[in-house]
Amino acid sequence: MRKRSFAEKFQSFISRLSQPDSTCPEIALSFSLGTLIAILPTPGFGIFVGLSLLLFFKSLNKIAMVLAISIWNPFLQIPVYFASYRLGCTLLGQAATFQADQSWIVLLTECTQAFILGNCILGITISFASYFLILRITQTHRRKKAISELLTAYQLVDNPKSV
Repeated sequence: MRKRSFAEKFQSFISRLSQPDSTCPEIALSFSLGTLIAILPTPGFGIFVGLSLLLFFKSLNKIAMVLAISIWNPFLQIPVYFASYRLGCTLLGQAATFQADQSWIVLLTECTQAFILGNCILGITISFASYFLILRITQTHRRKKAISELLTAYQLVDNPKSV
């Protein structure tokens, strides 16, 4: 059996993602919500939050949401979490370093505040960006698919041997 290339796998993914029963904005919203859920610090519970949303909102695209949650694995979350902490420290006017003379409660409180603030801002920003990126990808894919189907239909009608 021939091994599929990355381009073929990506094309297959885009085809599955843009299911005919889901509109492009529904797919983009599902991916965006999945991204937000995955980026927010919900250790181990993100997939359950996503599945709960899928149960309540039937118009969400299941493949897009689960894919977004699974794409944001711990290896991709580590840089986002680090950037979240740094952004939060900057916005709160705190130093992003740990001082040995602080008690662990003060240290934990300050770090948590900075992290949550920065994470909420970055999570929402990345989620909005992913919405527009996925919207553009699905619209482009559907447009190309429609043009391809039109050309194929035209060639079948135009060619007398195929009728």
